[in-house]
Amino acid sequence: MEMAVGLALFGVFLAFAALMYLGKLPALIALPLMAATLYIVGGAFYHGLSFSYPGSNAVVLAREFFRVVIEEGMPRLWPVVITVVLGAALAELLKSSGATTTIIRWASELGGDNKIVSCVLLTGVTALLFSSLVGLGAVIMVASIMLPILMSIGVTPAVAGSLFLFGMSLGGALNPVNWKFYTEIMTASSTVSAIDAQNQLIGFILPFMIPFTLVVLGFIILHGRKGHTSFWAVPPGGGAAAAGDAGRAGILAVLTPLVPLSLVLGFNIASRLRGGAGYAFPINTALLAGMLYCLIVSGRGPNGRIQRLTKAVFDGITGVAPVVALIIGIGMVIRVVWDPAVGTYMEPVMRRIAPSAPVLYVIVFTALAPLALYRGPLNVWGMGIGIAAIMISTGALPAMAVVAAFYSVGMIQGVSDPTNTHNVWIAGFLGEDVQVFTRKTLAWTWGLAVAGLAISAFMFLR
Repeated sequence: MEMAVGLALFGVFLAFAALMYLGKLPALIALPLMAATLYIVGGAFYHGLSFSYPGSNAVVLAREFFRVVIEEGMPRLWPVVITVVLGAALAELLKSSGATTTIIRWASELGGDNKIVSCVLLTGVTALLFSSLVGLGAVIMVASIMLPILMSIGVTPAVAGSLFLFGMSLGGALNPVNWKFYTEIMTASSTVSAIDAQNQLIGFILPFMIPFTLVVLGFIILHGRKGHTSFWAVPPGGGAAAAGDAGRAGILAVLTPLVPLSLVLGFNIASRLRGGAGYAFPINTALLAGMLYCLIVSGRGPNGRIQRLTKAVFDGITGVAPVVALIIGIGMVIRVVWDPAVGTYMEPVMRRIAPSAPVLYVIVFTALAPLALYRGPLNVWGMGIGIAAIMISTGALPAMAVVAAFYSVGMIQGVSDPTNTHNVWIAGFLGEDVQVFTRKTLAWTWGLAVAGLAISAFMFLR
């Protein structure tokens, strides 16, 4: 019976995955509906649902449904919501200070006439910025400056867009806001503590940055020389104007993106050098420190620091509202699959199919990696979050091995997925078909996923 119910629950997963994949149902709606359906199907058997009277357990099922799915599911990832809002507010402060455009201008001037050097510098600057920036608004702000500069030095639109996507994902891999999402998945779906989750994640990300950087450099060397110089690439008024530049920023304001990253990584590395297990500096505290630093060093502005901070918070919340709504749905799925009413039936199925051997782990996730595209079942911002939570909750694999696998294949989604809103916007800005970036980058991101899986297997499955 347990196996049959487990297969039925996987059928529910696949049905909602198909609806999201085909574009029939947005993830914003599909995730809460999937959580509700999973609990009803699993709970009907777990609570012995019967509609005969006396002895009906329908009331018990309804009561538990509202408790698990609604009351405990919706706020399940509230720490991530706070982190996303703080990250968005920091991004708005960077925008208003003019630090973003100053960094880009310096990189452009430093690169000079050497196309490869310019591509490396501008991609590196994009990575630096997105180690703190989040949201589509930040993408529009930076890309509307960066892309015209890349094309003005002779880079083709397809390569310029691809480089920006690589830089954005490289920085996103080091963004504490994104770390919080993965650590919350671990702590919400297993008994791993928040400190251990953050230490394990950082321990994986740091070596993962090596193949990531090599992939980006390889892409630049292969594609950066192609194209011809275009003096019409920068639109009238300049890229800075298009992005709403707030003017030049001083050197201290330019260092703002490094503040939260330095606090989180610096304390962790310092603790390890002293023989400790690694200190998990609170990510929200690091983001608040970055905001405070930016307010102090970038001046009062025309309306004063309090008004700047207030506007940054309000604009940040507006910009990430769709992401917050999606996170609420993700929390509902995590809470449901962690509940015995669902986990009891999914555990025997997952234990049979989870690749626990290191070589098999790499082979299986490599073969399935493209399923991170098109909101597929390995996309953590859609169906994948449920599968990851199930794999962690059943203990079929170590929690960090699961997170590292989805983190690795997530590089395909972050760069190559044509359903990303940032991919769509960049394609429209450049006048390209959004599928161009998928064709241009998929082989590279797939190879990067393999490298990440190999590192994960070596670290967590030996």
